[in-house]
Amino acid sequence: MNQVLKRCEQRVTKRIASFLCSRENELTINISKLNFIDASRMALLNSTKCYVENPNKKINWIVKDELIKNVISPFKLENMKIIAK
Repeated sequence: MNQVLKRCEQRVTKRIASFLCSRENELTINISKLNFIDASRMALLNSTKCYVENPNKKINWIVKDELIKNVISPFKLENMKIIAK
């Protein structure tokens, strides 16, 4: 696993943990530096975790381009929004 991905995963994990404990109902996370596979995994797994713990909280994921957005969109949960940069 490369260092950029590892740091990104750690940062996202901390942000989501804080988000789940907060009163906020929406969080935006920029993962546009990640490739398609890593961005898909990051967005889908973390949104699933968030949905299981609190289905009312929504995560907006900023991805690199329309291609990544179009590939992830069919798999997205109700608590996800995919935004192309």
